[in-house]
Amino acid sequence: MIKNRKVIFFDMGNTLLHFHHGKSDKEKDDKGIKYLTDFFKTFNNNIGMDSVRKDFFNKWQEVMALRKLTCLEYPVEEYLNEFLKGYDVKLDLDMCIKAMDIFYTEYRKYVLVEKEIHKTLDKLIQKGYRIGVISNTSLYDEVMINCFKEVGLYKYIDTFTFSYYLKVGKPKKEIFKVALDRMNIEGKDAIMVGDNLLSDIKPAQSLGVYGIWFNKYNRLNDTEIKPNCEISQLTDLGDIL
Repeated sequence: MIKNRKVIFFDMGNTLLHFHHGKSDKEKDDKGIKYLTDFFKTFNNNIGMDSVRKDFFNKWQEVMALRKLTCLEYPVEEYLNEFLKGYDVKLDLDMCIKAMDIFYTEYRKYVLVEKEIHKTLDKLIQKGYRIGVISNTSLYDEVMINCFKEVGLYKYIDTFTFSYYLKVGKPKKEIFKVALDRMNIEGKDAIMVGDNLLSDIKPAQSLGVYGIWFNKYNRLNDTEIKPNCEISQLTDLGDIL
């Protein structure tokens, strides 16, 4: 049993939420571009889907590959407004958030969660744990939080610490430090549950956080990173905490 820990942090993608089910990502992106085009047409009816794809979406996607190299996030509003400038349209931050939430509609529809996760989180809360999320995301916090609302997990989460507004992400320790500060705790008070040894477990452990590797597919650990504990199902948390 793990004792004297107050907070459990979870990774988002491939841990609490799964975004790559149902339709393919390409199909979801194609739908998103259509929805985005319809939204843009309310400002200027001359905006077409091919232009949204070529002059916004493709250019925005070019920087996505850099995220893993730099551990930085790139402001999507710059790409939105650079595209819209050609149509004499400029969106404020709230409208940019709305635009990308509309774009993400299909992804949100097909989000899956681990089995019995609602019961698992409920039991952890009953045991006195507070729950947080620490995750990288290329989109606004509000868009990702809406995904948690869609699957009914929002009510269990005390704090969300996403990389987008911080502009720095995992495996940088800074994002973990922010998450700890938001919970007003030290590393020795926390547990981190995630599927990625390098991004989730190693930086968390360096701050004294207890690292639980969610190894759903029983992958071989061929790294030098040694998690404090390994589980194949999130329901196992009820037995070890």
